[in-house]
Amino acid sequence: MARPDYLILGRITKVHGVRGGVKAVLYADEWGPFRGLGRYWVGPPGGPYRPVGIQVEAEHGRSLALKLAAVNSPEGAAEFVGHEIAIPRADAPPPPAGTFYHYDILGLDVVSGERKLGVVREILETPAHDVYVISGSAGEWLLPATRVHIRRIDLATGRIELDPAADLAGLAAADAEGETGPESV
Repeated sequence: MARPDYLILGRITKVHGVRGGVKAVLYADEWGPFRGLGRYWVGPPGGPYRPVGIQVEAEHGRSLALKLAAVNSPEGAAEFVGHEIAIPRADAPPPPAGTFYHYDILGLDVVSGERKLGVVREILETPAHDVYVISGSAGEWLLPATRVHIRRIDLATGRIELDPAADLAGLAAADAEGETGPESV
């Protein structure tokens, strides 16, 4: 799976105020790592993106009040509703140790020993932890993104190595044979 050229930081959800401000929902846990970058890019989902100056006026968790450069009216701001806020992937700050950007995980092979079980196709965010949707010969199955289940994520080789003690390989094999395994909660 090809890696995207941009890291999507969030999405503009509505106009805010009478001076051309907007509200945005942030996809990351916080704005801090992205504060102070030289430029941001804005565009419809999937692009094309264009560089836009952004000033953050207020932060409330994952909600941001923003002022876009050269936008001075609610009508001008309305044109950006639904657009994504992005940065070039090369400009993305490294994530904290032991964490990964979603785009780094998508497309990785999931293996147990030398046996390939599938490929990460989607990531579901839950309050407890992320859950990877794996697509393989057994169909789709869910992999909790926890240290209990995952031994190692190796971006260099493009692999997620499962902990053999977690027996997720057995679950994937049981699904392939039509047997039912433990339910996901």
